[in-house]
Amino acid sequence: MWADYYQLVDAWRTAATDLGIRVTAPFSITDADGDEVQFIAHVHDFGASAGTLVWTMPYPLPARRLPRGAAFFISTLNPDLYREYNQSRFMSTLAGWGWSGPGAPPAWYNGV
Repeated sequence: MWADYYQLVDAWRTAATDLGIRVTAPFSITDADGDEVQFIAHVHDFGASAGTLVWTMPYPLPARRLPRGAAFFISTLNPDLYREYNQSRFMSTLAGWGWSGPGAPPAWYNGV
């Protein structure tokens, strides 16, 4: 497991509570061989139709292991910037990914 793994997971859990968004942290997906691919988080309703999977630098993304047709956006984030929750940084990141959820976005979201 990555050195900053639990701090990154906790930061996304804090973001979920503070910002009123849906986050599953940690999150794993099963590849074609039946093995788990572990992500920091699955941020629902932002990025692509299935949400965003959060990966961390400097580890190479195992893109070939992702299921075909998966409608996720994947974001590789710098652990130095995301191991601790910072409201404005996380809000800016989410705004950059864009709202993709059903209904209205959270009140703080301005899409910029």
